[in-house]
Amino acid sequence: VEILHQAAAHAAGRAAGAAGASSDGVDAFVMSAGTGGTIAGVSRCLKRARPGVKVVLADPPGSSLYHWVKHGVCWAAGGKQAERKVKKHRYDTIAEGIGLDRITANLAEAQLDDAVAVTDQEAVFMAHYLMQREGLFVGSSSAMNVVATLKYAREMPPGSTLVTVLCDSGQRHVTRFWSREFIEGQDLRWPAFEEAEAQVAGFAAG
Repeated sequence: VEILHQAAAHAAGRAAGAAGASSDGVDAFVMSAGTGGTIAGVSRCLKRARPGVKVVLADPPGSSLYHWVKHGVCWAAGGKQAERKVKKHRYDTIAEGIGLDRITANLAEAQLDDAVAVTDQEAVFMAHYLMQREGLFVGSSSAMNVVATLKYAREMPPGSTLVTVLCDSGQRHVTRFWSREFIEGQDLRWPAFEEAEAQVAGFAAG
């Protein structure tokens, strides 16, 4: 069931917070999508206040939305996951609550300018970096949002202000995203801080 009022609620709430993040205004807003209500509502509100703002979708592996935004075709490279990987999210990612194989009514109303693909390993690197460097214990969706924001910052002019959302806590992911056994079972690396820090620096540098 899609809650169509969700977008309007987020337009009144999160968008106001994003717009107030900088006295000079927001140049880009970056986040992932579940049913799309948040990014749809925020995109409409921000663009009314600042038409030149870029709204960018962060998309995990297996989701169709990256290609929908970039090429107008709802398609995921490689198709859906194989049955042997059913312990992952249905869209072949360890991230929970984001990624779609269809365009919801909420998402169809989003005013999106671009999309950034983020891998599971990149999200793991970022989550470990944020925990050890910033003291932020984030979940998989938040980590993907921050990775995409850093990547998209390379496309923006110097001095631009980019905003994202830390939408989930690591406390809800202790048995999967924050479980070393689970991560290594997905053929991903559980990084030492030095490796995570180096990888995050690469996201920003390109």
